[in-house]
Amino acid sequence: MREKPLTEFIGSKKATKEQGEKPAEPKVAGLKGPWELPEGWRWVKLGDVVEVKGGKRLPKGEKFSDMPTPYPYLRVDSFENYTINPKKVKFISKELHETLKRYIITSNDVYISIAGSTGIVGIVPPEFDGAHLTENAARLVITNPDALYNRFLMWFLASPRGQEQINENTVGIGQPKLALKRIKAFWIPLPPLEEQKRIVTKLDELNRRLEEAKRLAREAREEAERLIASALHEVFSKAEEKGWEWSTIGKVAKDMKPGFARNKKHISEDGIPHLRPNNIDIGHLNLEKLVKVKLDEKIDIEEYYLQKGDVLFNNTNSFELVGRAALITEDLPWGYSNHITRIRVKQDVILPEWLTVTINYLWMQGYFKRVCTRWVGQAGVNMNTLKKTPVPLPPLEEQKRIVAYLDSINERAQKLVKLYEERERELEQLFPAILDRAFRGEL
Repeated sequence: MREKPLTEFIGSKKATKEQGEKPAEPKVAGLKGPWELPEGWRWVKLGDVVEVKGGKRLPKGEKFSDMPTPYPYLRVDSFENYTINPKKVKFISKELHETLKRYIITSNDVYISIAGSTGIVGIVPPEFDGAHLTENAARLVITNPDALYNRFLMWFLASPRGQEQINENTVGIGQPKLALKRIKAFWIPLPPLEEQKRIVTKLDELNRRLEEAKRLAREAREEAERLIASALHEVFSKAEEKGWEWSTIGKVAKDMKPGFARNKKHISEDGIPHLRPNNIDIGHLNLEKLVKVKLDEKIDIEEYYLQKGDVLFNNTNSFELVGRAALITEDLPWGYSNHITRIRVKQDVILPEWLTVTINYLWMQGYFKRVCTRWVGQAGVNMNTLKKTPVPLPPLEEQKRIVAYLDSINERAQKLVKLYEERERELEQLFPAILDRAFRGEL
C-alpha cells in the first residue's frame, strides 16, 4: 500500500470515532495552562498522574562487570533517540542487583536525565525492562494507565514546551540538576486516552520518516565528502604508471619556518591575527575561530608574515588531525603558531597547490599517523620527518592540470556537502514544530 506523503499525514484529521462513543475523562483535576486546549482536553500537574522516582549510583568501591550479566545498568550516555543504545549499557553483578533492586525501570515508565545532559527522555525497550537506573536520571511511573499513555508523556517531554519546563527548572552551579520535586510541578496537556494513542501513532510514524530522511541526507553528505578523497586516490594511484619523479619536501622547499607560541594571556582584540591548528582545514584556512594576540619585543613579526603561495603544515595536533595543510591565497600580515610550519617552495620545481594536495593526500592515507611522535593527548611531526616526507613530481604543466581538475571536483563536493548539511538542519528543526502542533491539538 502506498504511503501518504508527510504533508498529508501531518494535516489529516483525527480518525472518526464510532457512533455514540464518548471519550473517557481522566480522573484528574484541570488547570488553566499556557494555551487553550481543544474540548475534552485539560491541563494537569505531572505529579497528579505519575510518581517521580530517582535512580541510584553504584555504592562506593563497587564496579561494573567486565562481561554482560542479566542485570543491566543504564547511565545517561546510554540514552539515545528516545530509547537505549545497547552498545553503551553497563552491567552489574547479582549481588549488586540485590542491593539496587529498588531502583529499576520498566518499559511502562518514562526516563528523563536530570544531571549532566538534562532533558533526554525515552522509554526502555523490552530487552532492558527491569534495568537499574543511574542517579542522574529519574523514572516517571504512571499511576493511572487509563488517564495517561507513556509514549504520549515521552513525546510531550521531548516537545518545545516540555523541554522549556526542563530548562527552566534545571538549576545549580557547576553541575546543574533537575530536582525530582520540580518535575512533579510540570504542566502537561491531557486529552482522553484514545486521543493520546491516536496522536502517538502519528508522531511515531512521522519520527520514523524524518529519521529515515535524515539518514539519507547524512549518507549523501558523507558520500559528497568522499568525492575529493576518491579523486585524490585516482590521481596518485597512477604515479608509477606515468613515471613521475619523486622527491622530498625538504628538497622542493626553499624555506621552512615554524611559528611562535602565544597563550591565552596574549589574546587581545588590539593584536594581530595568529593562526592556530584549528584554522588549518583540508587545503584552505578556516577563520571561524581566528584569534588575535599581542606581541613582545622578541618577536620580529615580519619574519612570520604570510605570502600568497605559502603552504601551512599543521605539525602538532591530535593524533587524528596532525599533518593537514592549507594554502595561503593572498598576502597576509599575520602570525602563526609554533604548531604550524610555513613552507615556501621552489616554484620552478613544484606548485604550492600541488604540495598542498600531496600533503593532504598523505594525511588521508594515514602517512603522518605512522611517522608522528605521540604523547598524552597530542602528536607531532618534527622538522626532520617533515623534510623527509616523499613528494611525487609530475611536470609543472601536469601539476597545473591535475590541480585544476581536483579544484573542480572539490567545488562540486563542497556545494553538495553544504546542500545536504542544510537539509539535515531543516529536518532537525521540523520535528519539534510537529510536536508543538501535536500538543496544541492541531495534529
